[in-house]
Amino acid sequence: MRIEIPRAQAYIESLASGEALSKRKSRTFAEELGLGNICLSPAEGHLLAFLVRMHECLKFVEIGTLTGLSAQYIIEGMGGKGELWTLEKTDLHAKKAMEAIAEHPSGKNIHVIVGDARFTLESLQVSGPFDGVFIDGNKAAYGDYLMWAEKNVRPGGLIVADNVFLSGAVWGSIEGQSKNFSEKQVAVMQNFNKRLSDPTLYDSVILPTKEGMFFAVKMF
Repeated sequence: MRIEIPRAQAYIESLASGEALSKRKSRTFAEELGLGNICLSPAEGHLLAFLVRMHECLKFVEIGTLTGLSAQYIIEGMGGKGELWTLEKTDLHAKKAMEAIAEHPSGKNIHVIVGDARFTLESLQVSGPFDGVFIDGNKAAYGDYLMWAEKNVRPGGLIVADNVFLSGAVWGSIEGQSKNFSEKQVAVMQNFNKRLSDPTLYDSVILPTKEGMFFAVKMF
């Protein structure tokens, strides 16, 4: 898990079970693209699958496929019998994801949709309502993604979001600012976090990983 206590991180990850070949392929593809550092760690992947399983999700949407690693954890959380739509803007990433997912036992239940999620999400509305959504795409569009989720995730459904700290930019750290997050990205994420923190709308908690993961249950 990407937390700021290295020894705790190493210990937590040592307890996570090993990843199957299809997951290792997704991770390798991400590393080859120079994006291995933004993949979920095994412990984070198991946590995501655990929450999906505990909420008995069977219809799920992921925004930001990358190379298909998190999609495999989500489908496993659904016991391999649910249905996952995962959205990816970059053609190469989607191609790599489909190659890895094809080797997963439940890969046939994962639908990779290529294009800007702000547009492709609209085509999914006919398949809703959904049991949950994992938001891990364009940071400047997190507000748009949440608006869609509020309309298309059922009451009691699960909303998970990664990278909600923007490397500390949401609270004004120099490190976060040095990563060149725009004022728009920071403002969008701050508003996103405030809305998910509203107890009249969500039962929610932020897990303080290095990047920040938000877990929320939709109350309306």
